[in-house]
Amino acid sequence: MKRLNLRELTKTLGIDYSGPNVIIRSVHNDINKIREHSLTFHLKKNVPINAKLFRELKDAYLVTDQPPLLTEELPKERLLLVANVEQAYRKFIRYYRQLFNFPVVAVTGTCGKTSTKEMIAQVLRKKHPVVATFQSKNALRHYHRYLMRFDERCAYGVFETALTHPGHVSGGCALVRPQIGIITKIGIDHLNHCNSLDLYIKAKAEMVTALGADGTLIINGDCENTKKIDLSYFKGKIIIFGIDNPADFRGARLQYREKGMRFILIHEGNEYRVDLPVFGRHNVYNALAALAALNELGVPLEEAIAGLRDYKPIRAHTEVFTGPKGSLMIDDTWSANPTSLSAALEVLNQLGANKKKIVVIGRISYLGNQTDLYYQKVAEEIAASGVDSLITKGSSAERIASYAIQASMKAENVIACPDNSTVKARLMERLDDQTAVLFKISMLDKSFMFLIDEFRKVSQS
Repeated sequence: MKRLNLRELTKTLGIDYSGPNVIIRSVHNDINKIREHSLTFHLKKNVPINAKLFRELKDAYLVTDQPPLLTEELPKERLLLVANVEQAYRKFIRYYRQLFNFPVVAVTGTCGKTSTKEMIAQVLRKKHPVVATFQSKNALRHYHRYLMRFDERCAYGVFETALTHPGHVSGGCALVRPQIGIITKIGIDHLNHCNSLDLYIKAKAEMVTALGADGTLIINGDCENTKKIDLSYFKGKIIIFGIDNPADFRGARLQYREKGMRFILIHEGNEYRVDLPVFGRHNVYNALAALAALNELGVPLEEAIAGLRDYKPIRAHTEVFTGPKGSLMIDDTWSANPTSLSAALEVLNQLGANKKKIVVIGRISYLGNQTDLYYQKVAEEIAASGVDSLITKGSSAERIASYAIQASMKAENVIACPDNSTVKARLMERLDDQTAVLFKISMLDKSFMFLIDEFRKVSQS
């Protein structure tokens, strides 16, 4: 982080301080992180302070709203008392963020956030220092760590903005203050806290308000739910990407090739060939959004396209490998929601053409009181996709199995399994070199990840 002058910092925060003008090298919101030349905000008041360590440190300072601490055996000259420590912390974050004026991109959407963010960040990192969300650690609690990586060397910021509750997108944007915002696609997720699809769409639309009149909004012109966002009040710049409809960045002539996708980018009347080392129409959308953002940041299109050829996806994003008995396996377990399932099924059908196709699926979380409705829709989509077998894991996913049978799948091809060992046994019975398998179980099911790793080792041996 940028080195800070303690006197200037306390003056900014409205803290009465007349001690030595110490250089602050790190700022923390966790009392356990306290160290030399640090300023720590005492946000978690139930966490005890290591008084011995605090006394031993010479230039560690604590911002607190707990006057009783002044009576304890702590160096009082290094206890900075405020009326409200949460407000003081937010004031510090605003102050620290405004010290930097490099471009920041924020990405939200039901699917594609991590991939789009990674595409942008990886291209930029070829020439510039970039601070970006690590993998998909996009909860607000992670933002402090990202912001504290801002310094004079940083050229760009690229962040995912999470959404589990209304207010999360605007909250994340308030911290990083993006000039460019991307909405990849709005589907079905987090209905447990947003209560309905309409409220979920409104929560995603917080990105529009967060950008302000000088911002640039990049949106998916093919997404019906994105079209429901009211953009009439937005005074900034709008860039549209898509495949099926006219767009500023349009993908055409999509091809599945041996190691990924090829498509033609149409932009301002010119055509460019784009090669991606990942599969799926959904990844073409991600690439289009990334190219739009990179172009807006001033990266020449040819350079951005060349950078995408070297894109390294995060594991478990429609990741293809050879499994037991020469089978083809697709690991799409990074997340599990109805929208990402649709994209993964398309990849399964393309890569598994002329093969037996098996879907292994587990519980889909965050659907709230609409869980049963979307389990039925998921089952109907799986049945309509033409897969040969469906294997479900766990008691919750049994409902998907039942609905799949109701939706025309033969009962003998639908197997409800209580645990991983049963899934493995039933799957192994069906595997050969003419079988393609899609795993669609959330990575939150840690035990199942061990099973996939076991299958993956076959291709590495």
